[in-house]
Amino acid sequence: MPTKSFAQFLLIGASCAVLAACSGSSVNSPGEENQVPPPPTGGGGGGGAQTLNLIPSAGCPSGTTSSTEAVSFSGGSADVTACRLTGNLTSDVTVPANATVFLSGAVFVGSDAGATGGNNGPTLTLEPGATVMGQSGGDYIVVPRGSSIDAQGTATNPVVMTSAQDIVEQRLGTPREFFSGVRGEWGGLVLNGRAPINACIDGTAAGGTADCQKSGEGSSGLFGGGDPADSSGTLSYVQVKYAGFRVNNTDELNGIAFQGTGSGTTAEFIQVHNNTDDGIEMFGGATNLRNVVLTGIGDDSLDYTDGWTGNVQFALVVHAPDDSDQGFEFDNNGDDNDALPRSNPTISNFTLIGQRASSASDAGMLLREGTAGTLANGIVVDFNETCLDIDQAATFDQAAAGNLSLQSTLFDCPTNFGDEAGDPAANTPSAFFAKDPNNVATTNTLADTYFPGPAELAVTPVDPTTLGSFFTAADYIGAFSPSESPSSSWAAGWTFGLFADPDCPTNTTATGELINGQEVCRLTGTLLDDTTLTGGFAYELVGAVFVGRDAGADPASPTANAREVNLTIEPGATLFGSSGGDYLVVTRGSSLNSNGTANRPVVMTSRADIEGTQPNPLTARGEWGGLVINGRAPINACIDGTATGGSVNCEKSGEGSSGLFGGATADDDSGSLSYTRVQYAGFRVNNTDELNGIAFQGVGSGTDVNFIQVHNNSDDGVEFFGGTVNAKHIVLTGNADDSMDYTDGWTGKVQYVIVQHAVDDADQAFEFDNNGDANDALPRSNPTISNFTLIGQRASSSSDYGMLLREGTAGRLMNGIVVDFNDACLDIDQSATFNQAAAGNLGLESTFFDCPTNFEDESGDPAATQPSALFAAGANNVTGTTSLEGFSFITDMSANNASGVVPAPAGPEAGVTAIDPSTVDAFFDSVTYIGAVENAADTWYQGWTLQQQ
Repeated sequence: MPTKSFAQFLLIGASCAVLAACSGSSVNSPGEENQVPPPPTGGGGGGGAQTLNLIPSAGCPSGTTSSTEAVSFSGGSADVTACRLTGNLTSDVTVPANATVFLSGAVFVGSDAGATGGNNGPTLTLEPGATVMGQSGGDYIVVPRGSSIDAQGTATNPVVMTSAQDIVEQRLGTPREFFSGVRGEWGGLVLNGRAPINACIDGTAAGGTADCQKSGEGSSGLFGGGDPADSSGTLSYVQVKYAGFRVNNTDELNGIAFQGTGSGTTAEFIQVHNNTDDGIEMFGGATNLRNVVLTGIGDDSLDYTDGWTGNVQFALVVHAPDDSDQGFEFDNNGDDNDALPRSNPTISNFTLIGQRASSASDAGMLLREGTAGTLANGIVVDFNETCLDIDQAATFDQAAAGNLSLQSTLFDCPTNFGDEAGDPAANTPSAFFAKDPNNVATTNTLADTYFPGPAELAVTPVDPTTLGSFFTAADYIGAFSPSESPSSSWAAGWTFGLFADPDCPTNTTATGELINGQEVCRLTGTLLDDTTLTGGFAYELVGAVFVGRDAGADPASPTANAREVNLTIEPGATLFGSSGGDYLVVTRGSSLNSNGTANRPVVMTSRADIEGTQPNPLTARGEWGGLVINGRAPINACIDGTATGGSVNCEKSGEGSSGLFGGATADDDSGSLSYTRVQYAGFRVNNTDELNGIAFQGVGSGTDVNFIQVHNNSDDGVEFFGGTVNAKHIVLTGNADDSMDYTDGWTGKVQYVIVQHAVDDADQAFEFDNNGDANDALPRSNPTISNFTLIGQRASSSSDYGMLLREGTAGRLMNGIVVDFNDACLDIDQSATFNQAAAGNLGLESTFFDCPTNFEDESGDPAATQPSALFAAGANNVTGTTSLEGFSFITDMSANNASGVVPAPAGPEAGVTAIDPSTVDAFFDSVTYIGAVENAADTWYQGWTLQQQ
């Protein structure tokens, strides 16, 4: 049976504005369920206050006392009885697993032991699932120097610090939506340490020494010292929600303030959500952060100042639509921009997501006040003001000196750079960005809101392990890897709100059906508005589903009834049809962006396949229709007999009643296909009209095609009907007719093609035509194809020709391997085709043949251009005995195969001299081998292709 890789969860943004709250959505991660307190005790009712008893069955832990407090919440009021933490803790206190306690005022874990004192203060321990709640901004936790906190949750049972209102609403009212707009219901968490800072209340002290100390925000006491390795404890799998308190205009409590904390402090798997002030602020020190989520923060999500020199790896920032400032706001010292020790952190693998349509979302990154630092492997998108701004001369000086850098980062904001008139020309934000060739400003393709798509994966990353010993290997940009999904990422399970119960996307219909745990969403008729199909659903095609209404052949003059629509299919999405009449058509002027990843391809298949009801998957075909893309590029087959081929008037009706295609726009753009599989499709409308796996009908060169597979199609796998579209990395397996076919004047380019015939049914691997009705019609089919491996079935009569060139085609075929086709490796038909060969317009070079009959030389063929002569005339063409005898893609080429067998040149194939196709056209990669695969290390076909074992 086919292996299937379906994501099990979906982000909330599918059916509402990106990450805006959706009415009725509910969260489902264990990290949220674990914070729901026990059932209430007592009555309530009659409109009076409800009661909620949160005292653990074992009673209040040592160091706490029982208390009952009135808590007002959105549903009324409640009398909450819970254990209470208050005042200065003079000895160790442990909040047991899953217990909930009140904070009463500012709770200090011991007293400040000074910049040079011991570490003998008490420890506040919060066991997995423990919840600490405050009722007002004056309720917060401070860990002074010499004391510590030990808050260690788990991936399924985090420690939670939140408001009493939140707890009561979870149990007695309506649980809050992700972006509820609620903030500042309690204070927050402050950790004070003895690590170096550069902002000293004693103006005579030297920065970074034990004498350089500073008063913390919210009357939290002194911090700073001379011990960079100082430890204030451990935070792991911790949520801090709805905190922040404005003491005055310059003094606000952050979600978590790391004030002079050292590298001995552990801070990982932390979420701060809906804080009034900054989410996390680093006030000097050397603490490192890993796996950080900052959502809905009212001010800056991650802020630092006062000489912080720590590291961060894997950080996600998501702005709310109602209130926010910067994603990153990075300073050295506001009073002395060149104060030492200078802020100089190293940050890798971050994803910052703003709110493009909201004026509340300011800069993605604001670098200022003399900071240095290294920022690498980032994604910054959708910030309303700018992706990057840089302020103050001291900051530009650090950039000029190479002490401040940005590497391997993708920007996509309405305005990417906050260039200002006074900025130094060599280090304006745009110039600073351009210093690294791997920084890219382009349209993002983030999938499921947070996960990398093709644009992100195309950015060359920095190896984080070269940035310091703190960092782990990550060969991608952004906070998440391409192999992660909403259900399998490092943020799954313990965070609040990121991954919520999904709804079928807009313009689809929920059916209530579940297949393999996935909800089925239905697509019917014509899509009249842009639509995004997110991963984790199964999308049912019912009938012929059209993307938009045909906009006509001329983009400058669309038809009166035109509707140009973009259909985006994100990684992990599955589309299926139940019969041959179910298929997808992209009309002229509209576009399809089906962009999977190597780990999460887009799959288009049949209901029988995903239900597992195929009688025999090895021979299953024609179980649904297929994919048709119509474009405006030139063709030579015109329904109007008076039209000139290649002109705007030359149009044709597509197969399967798929509408018109063709025009005069060679660079027409119908979208992109990457890491997309089409399987078990094909439908015979009549004896001359069949749906292919993918039909590219008049598709232009502006369309991107890379990494596609068509498997077990009833008709052709891929057919190009004219047009100019190019493609790389095509896998065609088990197709019953021709694996790759073209006609009607196609002039595109292709590199890397694998064809594997099935034993039960197949025709040609390549069937290449110009025009069956007018062999010399113009524009003539004239593609360039390099690096192909075509594997037939030697012992099966179903495997016909490796290559059939006919009906007047021209073209150049290079670096090929053609083996095991029962009829012949090469046949040529029609005098117009021989004429193209004689004129030097059709040729074959650097290709290896091994078929029972290599050449279908026929008595009527011109002697100088018959198949064997054409082959002999081409440079570096060789016949021999193949090393691929008996090879099967389906059983030998899966990602799980340990045999090491790949269809790479070996034995006699390896001795064929290749042509470097990059010298023919810049489209091609430079290669020194024939065939589609270089060697065992070349695994471009693995992982995303169908694995059937």
